[in-house]
Amino acid sequence: MRYSLPFTKTTQQHRIPQSPSYRPKSSTTTLNHHRPSFEKLLIGPCMIFGEMITGGHYLEVLRLGKQMTIGRCASATPSYLQLHRRFVSETGGCFRSAFYRGFFPWGLFQCLKGVPVLFVQGESFWWLHEGLGWESDKAQVASGFLSGASQAFFVCPFQKVKVMVVADPSVNKLPALQASKAVIDNYGLMALYDGILPMMLRRSLDWGIRFTVSSEVKKLILSHRAHEDPETSNTVSNAELLFCGLVGGACSAFTHPIDNIITNSQRPMPRGTSTNIVSVVRRMWHESGPRAFTRGFLIKIVDNAYHNAWMYGVGTIAYETLRRIMLER
Repeated sequence: MRYSLPFTKTTQQHRIPQSPSYRPKSSTTTLNHHRPSFEKLLIGPCMIFGEMITGGHYLEVLRLGKQMTIGRCASATPSYLQLHRRFVSETGGCFRSAFYRGFFPWGLFQCLKGVPVLFVQGESFWWLHEGLGWESDKAQVASGFLSGASQAFFVCPFQKVKVMVVADPSVNKLPALQASKAVIDNYGLMALYDGILPMMLRRSLDWGIRFTVSSEVKKLILSHRAHEDPETSNTVSNAELLFCGLVGGACSAFTHPIDNIITNSQRPMPRGTSTNIVSVVRRMWHESGPRAFTRGFLIKIVDNAYHNAWMYGVGTIAYETLRRIMLER
């Protein structure tokens, strides 16, 4: 079983253009294209929704709060407990409001980011592996990078507003439409795509690492099992799938310095402040030195591991369960 969710195969004819790098797998240039199934496109957002409402969203809120602090020494920045108490205080002492701060509707809209990830990853893997003859492992890595880049275009506007809601209590109190209008009025429409270039880079690296590491961990598990029990060497348990996702997600946290650049590109600043990568990096270094690029790293490991356990582990289990139910009907 590969790390990506399985394909449901339907036949559709596509003509593959010839090129020097093309290595057809048969004498004909007509290939059967295996489209992602409807269930696969549905499960992605459902997994992200489940992850976010069970703590994933609040982990991100705490991380954003940590990333936006300023100071060159550890004592100058609040701890996670202090950030938690501040968020609860700003919402009138209501833990539930703090827990879902910025979730309705901005975090909820971001649940749809699972659609471009699964769709682009599945399609690009097929074209690279089946169409262009790439090796499976290389196609897996490349498709992970492409899916992450596509996700950035969808996520960036919602992330911008969510960062503003987390950073500014006055924006947090506004209804959704008024909050987005306030951001556009203050910073302009194109401000919704502040940080898009580092976000594309970070998400490409992030998903490439997640998919690759999770797949390699699963290979190690299967290889070890083949020596002990050859009859079960092609299967992994649900718990093992979750473990693969946890490890892959934790490893992807090494893109965290880029994530800090994204957050500092989107945080509240005086109107007209430059948000290009060079200007943001210089400002971060001037304000906080090297700590500006590592703040929130610990909670990023936890957040990424938890998120990937849902997407890689629970998502695969849900898909196979749903497919089995449909086949039995």
